[in-house]
Amino acid sequence: MFDFNLKFMNGEEKFALLFGILLGDGCLSCYSPKDRKIRKEIVIVGHKYDDRDFFEFILVLLLRTLTKNSIKIKGRRDCKAIAIHISDSKLFNKIKLFGFPVGKKGNSLFIPKIFYDKNLVRYVVQGFFATDGSLVLTKNGNKFYPRVEGNGISKNLINQIVEYLVGIGMKGYFYEAKRKKLDLHWGLRQQPYRFQFNGEGNLMIFRNLVGFANPKHKRRYRKFLKYSNAYDSKILGLSLKKRKVAVDEINLLFYNFINKLN
Repeated sequence: MFDFNLKFMNGEEKFALLFGILLGDGCLSCYSPKDRKIRKEIVIVGHKYDDRDFFEFILVLLLRTLTKNSIKIKGRRDCKAIAIHISDSKLFNKIKLFGFPVGKKGNSLFIPKIFYDKNLVRYVVQGFFATDGSLVLTKNGNKFYPRVEGNGISKNLINQIVEYLVGIGMKGYFYEAKRKKLDLHWGLRQQPYRFQFNGEGNLMIFRNLVGFANPKHKRRYRKFLKYSNAYDSKILGLSLKKRKVAVDEINLLFYNFINKLN
């Protein structure tokens, strides 16, 4: 069974994880400040509250194994976001050499062939999911079910992720997501793409063969398992008429929990 643990990862696996994180919510920035010296920065952004544990307990530790530079988490006053800026030319150039664009990422992102050759794709997917993936819990009938999903504007990247997940036994979909409404200031947004894998079977495969790097996904996964076991035990041996009444209390408690997570 595969699960996330930095202690058991080698250097190449850690770099693949970082590359996936950057594919999700990161970028390479190159600019010249007032002193006119070219400054190269690796930037990773997350949600101020949802991703705090991921930044403090996972991302900072990961980066400390890949760079000798200081790692600081900074808040952004203009929005509910936190960010890490790393000025490490060597690491910057290595990421760029792997085909990662400098500046706006646009729709040109992809998983480089070298990660396939070295059997490292699962770490790239794990990193992407930690930042741009979601474990959604929705009600179907009278029970909540999980959905592993993610979004991006790079059609090639999302396709590669879908192909990898299908290759490890998951059953799901790739499709064009709804465009957001026209932004009169910035113009029409690019076409977003989406992957979606429904059900507990897909969730278990993902957890076992890819794993959760972001603590918020682990917490949701564990709570769902606890709920699912309690639900199944509650309806065991009951007639269809009695099932709804029996699980209403469980569903209400779980509904309140997932609302706190959102």
